[in-house]
Amino acid sequence: MTPIPNTQTAPRALLAEDDTLIRELVTGYLEQLGFHVEGASNGKIALNLLKSGQPRYFDLIVTDLLMPQVSGETLIELARENHSCERFLIMSGNPASSAPESMTRREDAAFLEKPFTFRDFEAKVSSLRTRSCA
Repeated sequence: MTPIPNTQTAPRALLAEDDTLIRELVTGYLEQLGFHVEGASNGKIALNLLKSGQPRYFDLIVTDLLMPQVSGETLIELARENHSCERFLIMSGNPASSAPESMTRREDAAFLEKPFTFRDFEAKVSSLRTRSCA
């Protein structure tokens, strides 16, 4: 049984993924790693979570690259601009759409190609946690 993170002390993750099965799988992965997860079924919903009335900060944003309404790239750009997050994990299952270099050349982002295993996911999250983004 996976422990439920204490939302007062657990790191917070925003997960933007339009595929329900992948969103549920990645939510489980993040919870296993100790995150409190807020999920969004598309980029527009994720943007609304970032823009809601009070300042919102997430320790990690995990996003699909290609989503309806708002792309993962746009979501990350806004989060960087308003300092909502300092760590980003970009996922994509479309081999022709690897993350643009502008998104991943910075120390604050990593790319993970779908499909992936929990071990792959955990390694990417771990590498992001140890990077200095200052």
